[in-house]
Amino acid sequence: MADFSSPAAREKALEAARKAFEEQRWSTASSAFQALYQDQQTPELNRYLVMSLFHDQQYLAAEQIAAEQDQIYLTDETLFNLRLDVALQNQQFIFAREFCELPGARNWREAGRDKIQQAEEEAEQSLAATQKTIAKQFYHLGDVSFSEQRHRLERAKQLPLTTFMKGVQYLLVDPFLHPLIRATLLEELLRLRVDASVQLHWLDDQTYTVATKDLKPVGASQAAQAIQNYLQLELGQNDPVLAANLQQTVTLQLMMLYPFIDKVITQPVLWVQAVGEITPSEGDSEKLKEILDWQQRLNRYLAELFGPLSGENTEKPKNE
Repeated sequence: MADFSSPAAREKALEAARKAFEEQRWSTASSAFQALYQDQQTPELNRYLVMSLFHDQQYLAAEQIAAEQDQIYLTDETLFNLRLDVALQNQQFIFAREFCELPGARNWREAGRDKIQQAEEEAEQSLAATQKTIAKQFYHLGDVSFSEQRHRLERAKQLPLTTFMKGVQYLLVDPFLHPLIRATLLEELLRLRVDASVQLHWLDDQTYTVATKDLKPVGASQAAQAIQNYLQLELGQNDPVLAANLQQTVTLQLMMLYPFIDKVITQPVLWVQAVGEITPSEGDSEKLKEILDWQQRLNRYLAELFGPLSGENTEKPKNE
């Protein structure tokens, strides 16, 4: 790591990096700004580093650095277009579309969508075989383990929107899809601001029709807000270690119950107390039994996440 122990040394390095940038010596500039950015992750250095990497055709590195501070690319049109260009060079079409839907992008949204559409059409021609493979693997997420489902979903974000949407609509009714992946797909539709009706196979083995325009973030549910209040304000004050330990489990449970969280969790405090095996402060035994039944069901899915960490094989055969 470069030595920037004194302000003078840092200023000298910054001046040299800017000079290389202005002279379009992109490899030198990107190396110089990389060293400066490792020392101090300022918005200015992020922009300089991303621009240098992009012009040096280090597109993946540019994507990784830009993603650390996406919000700074919503401050003006030039930076917005740079962020889109970086994403599109990496075929990150779904992210690019979600980026266009952010409130801060409203002034450049239409032009951004046109740029993405053009890039998608070009990729469909030049990367046809690759996209066909990615799409085929995406459409069969339910056939593989949770970790592989996550990997394939990330790759699927390199698909054009129309192809991605076909896969999402098919997967939402796949009974073998892990509930966390199903929730993630619904959140993608929320971020994409898709206005459609989709069929959804849910935890109770029923199929529902969901209007995507009515979707809200997981944390916006009444139960989620009440749970956070209890964890942070009440339990967090009395037993902060227990509250922190319960946070991860409850967050995963909320995601798996999405988008019908409030339908299941009608007594949020009792729900958390059941998870933490805390003596209930409210509720009757019948309600507690109902909560425990739900949590037992959710715990089977949680085991699929944490089992592989201890070397267990938690994949279940399709005939279960």
